[in-house]
Amino acid sequence: MQKRLTKSQNKILAGVFGGIADYFNLDPAWVRIIGAALIIFTGFFPGTALYIIAAMVMPEPNEVAPKTERHKTDYQTGRPNTMNGNFTKSDDNADSDHDDEDKKSDDNQNSEN
Repeated sequence: MQKRLTKSQNKILAGVFGGIADYFNLDPAWVRIIGAALIIFTGFFPGTALYIIAAMVMPEPNEVAPKTERHKTDYQTGRPNTMNGNFTKSDDNADSDHDDEDKKSDDNQNSEN
């Protein structure tokens, strides 16, 4: 199984530094001390921002990656989506009815001019 960077189960704050320590097989205390020192000596903002981003991005331990969302219809055409790129019309009559309505509205606009 491939090794993944995840948050630590032994959390102090969000588990970011513990997760980094677990990933690189380091002592979590040292990683936390070095991380806190970097945050303090860089003026708080950059280190804190990176920590917050890492806390949002890093998955929890033993979390399964989310599956892709499957849509039943193509959002542009409204046709059924077969997920293999083959989009088929669900109702040919419905499209021809809309075409007739479009032609009627065009005829009405032309006759008004």
